[in-house]
Amino acid sequence: MYHTPTIFSSLFLFFITTSFLVYSGILWLGRAENNVDYAIFSMLTFSLPVLLTSYLVTNISWLWDGRYPLRYGLQAGATGSVLMIITTFIGYSYDLPNEGLAFGFGCMGGLWYLTLRTHGSAPARVALPLSLFSPFSSIYFFWFGESNSSFIFGLLATFSLVFASHFYLFLVDSPYKKAVGVSGTRHMAAFIDHFSTGNGRRLTEAIREICQVVETKNSWVSIRKGEKSTAFFAIPGIHPGPLGTLGGSNLPTKIEPHLPGLGFTFHGSSTNDHNPLRDEDISRIGKAMAEASEKAVYSKTSKAFVTKGQTPSAHVLTIGDGSLIFASPGDSDDILPELSARLESSSLDTTGERIVIDLHNQEGWGRPPLAAGSKEGTLLQKSAAEAISESRNIEFDELRVGFSHIPGENVERGIGPGGVRATVFENNVEGSKQLTGILLWDANGLAPGMNEELQNKLKDKLDNLLIATTDNHFVNIKPGGFNPLSGSEGLMNLANQVLDEAIKDISAAESSMGTVYVDGVEIMGQGKQDKISAAANSIIEVARYSWLPIYSSATMFCMIVYSYI
Repeated sequence: MYHTPTIFSSLFLFFITTSFLVYSGILWLGRAENNVDYAIFSMLTFSLPVLLTSYLVTNISWLWDGRYPLRYGLQAGATGSVLMIITTFIGYSYDLPNEGLAFGFGCMGGLWYLTLRTHGSAPARVALPLSLFSPFSSIYFFWFGESNSSFIFGLLATFSLVFASHFYLFLVDSPYKKAVGVSGTRHMAAFIDHFSTGNGRRLTEAIREICQVVETKNSWVSIRKGEKSTAFFAIPGIHPGPLGTLGGSNLPTKIEPHLPGLGFTFHGSSTNDHNPLRDEDISRIGKAMAEASEKAVYSKTSKAFVTKGQTPSAHVLTIGDGSLIFASPGDSDDILPELSARLESSSLDTTGERIVIDLHNQEGWGRPPLAAGSKEGTLLQKSAAEAISESRNIEFDELRVGFSHIPGENVERGIGPGGVRATVFENNVEGSKQLTGILLWDANGLAPGMNEELQNKLKDKLDNLLIATTDNHFVNIKPGGFNPLSGSEGLMNLANQVLDEAIKDISAAESSMGTVYVDGVEIMGQGKQDKISAAANSIIEVARYSWLPIYSSATMFCMIVYSYI
């Protein structure tokens, strides 16, 4: 259908196309009325049923928990008018203009059925009678008592093409229903509703039919100066996707109100299969981590930063009795939980808490997650073991750390609402001060070359710098989907300012870390994203090659039966 975003533009489009349809009737139909009478009569006959049907569906769609704005009906009517102009001209070319127009009304019925099912979430038992109302009304007032053959052919064409649309959707929906287990047309309508309004309720409810309920492992680090937490590292066992604000998207912003101090929401060992469906689960996870930190024992010690490996590489930072293992991936996207478990136990010394953080600073799109046993996964595991072993032999130092945050959304550069946050640790290494910074961007990966550019431009400010992103799929709302952090020149002012503020904020602190498990979390489910993607591709293939034979068969049926009318 034509895309007109407002009811006024949709009404204007409908009026223009219907006026052309009226004019084509004056040229080709050869009606007995004079042109003015015919123009008034046909304008009412063509437009009034469409307006009434649109208004009716708009106001009763709540009965089946659907949504069908008035502009959808007007767009369907405009598209139907164009189809009727075409069919009328074809009929006129064969000296059958009335039959051509009657067939066009049938096309309108099939179009109504398609839009009610795919845009309005209407079940077949509801879409069928509603799709017949508008064309039947027009056919009745246009030909009943004047041309019985055209009247009957119009009814026949409408029945045939509405049934063809039903069969077409049934055929197209079959691969999705077989692979996923639910109707693809319902999911399609829910997706359209979400993208049109930003409201993800219907889409969430649709996906909940196939979701998986799991217990999530959620790690945290609380750092306080005085009696209250100054900063809180959250590493939830859920994934910040799929996009916009749906599900786990915009996770850093959603979870931060429940965290004490300045929140740093790092990417843990999760993939798109771990996208949560409900904001309530995100809140429960945040509250559980915050409550656990209140009962924890805090320590004032830390150790110097250790890094091993090139690509991939592992970086270990020991604070208190635990260690943070920062994983910098190579040709991969996300880290599977099995590999994370191996990284946390990659050394014979298992004392103290160990938490794996995926820096998610890869440069690319569509890579598979990093799995245990893969070449890259094995290299990362070896690097982590070496870094942990070396860190174990380093003497403890006083924990000194500073934080800073510059909020601000810039979707064009791939930055979500969380902006950029910085943490800088200060350690004494062989009598000299060593500064280790973590620059966390609220973004989804980096554009090619960004890691090297940022490192080179900031290398004089710190001894060690880790660049990380939250993997916030909020930024994927940009057309095209892939929207990584980009444009280092435009980001340097932010990066310099946030790091300078964090360095100035360095002072003595104490820390604690731990892990909490939260049950009853609804996620997309193991392999569901891949199944949905594969099923959607199958739908596209079936739709491409099935519409022509289905609607051609309906047309031939009408032509054969018409010869007996």
